[in-house]
Amino acid sequence: MDSIEIASAAAGGLRLDFPSEKHVAALASAWDDDANHQVAFLRQPEFRAAQRLCEYASMVASADLVLPAAESVARLALKSGESAMLKRSIPIGVRRRDYLSYFGPPVDDPHPVQTYSPLKVLALFLSALEQRRGSVFLLGGVLQALQRAELHLRSTFPELRVVGRSTGDYGEADEPAIMRALQKAAPDMIVVGSLVKDGELWIPRHMRFTKSGIFLYDAGIIELLAGRR
Repeated sequence: MDSIEIASAAAGGLRLDFPSEKHVAALASAWDDDANHQVAFLRQPEFRAAQRLCEYASMVASADLVLPAAESVARLALKSGESAMLKRSIPIGVRRRDYLSYFGPPVDDPHPVQTYSPLKVLALFLSALEQRRGSVFLLGGVLQALQRAELHLRSTFPELRVVGRSTGDYGEADEPAIMRALQKAAPDMIVVGSLVKDGELWIPRHMRFTKSGIFLYDAGIIELLAGRR
């Protein structure tokens, strides 16, 4: 298996992806390939923003997975006359091909159009990473929420390594130290949440500080991991 094929559709000039849970778990290893990968979630405000000529639109266009996080966005894939549901091939990193055989050939969902919860998608990634003692770096929220999120991760995924963390409201003077920590830790996944300056745009503006990793942003993800709504 040299690639993973996932369902994809065009809507409003944007690509929307519809991977199965098995696909998401497989991507956690397929993306161990000395490159950075971004997972983006679109609700209505983000969908509208991504249709304008702006930095955010460029980020969404270059994201490796673009997942509808609202039913209204997912339905656009059914209504759009731009294209039918297509297959998109994602190459597999050489180092993890043996591991990916554990999943077997991903089974297509006969009804692929769906919405994606950022917390559930993150859990799928982390569960797959835990199986090979992968690592995660947490960035976002206030200190108390961040500490609780880390504790919950350690109890839920005991073999997963939390290799770094930082609150989202760090000052400009603190950024060099945080970037050095990110470089040194070389995490498999970087989770970005609330209070981070520039929000999701933090990711493309800081990807250069790590040579490989899966970046996932959601404004409330740290608070959700901490057990708060």
